[in-house]
Amino acid sequence: MKAKLHSRISVDSYRSVLMLQELDDQDQRLRTDLLRQVDNGSIKLIHSCA
Repeated sequence: MKAKLHSRISVDSYRSVLMLQELDDQDQRLRTDLLRQVDNGSIKLIHSCA
């Protein structure tokens, strides 16, 4: 699936949200997978200055 999301979140902010520790195992696996996709370029965050 190709999707383009427009957001004002930085890569660092996105990572900090994904690294929150109050998660059950399924949520943690999902967030780990999302981080892996950011790292390998499957998910690209667009930097914008406001």
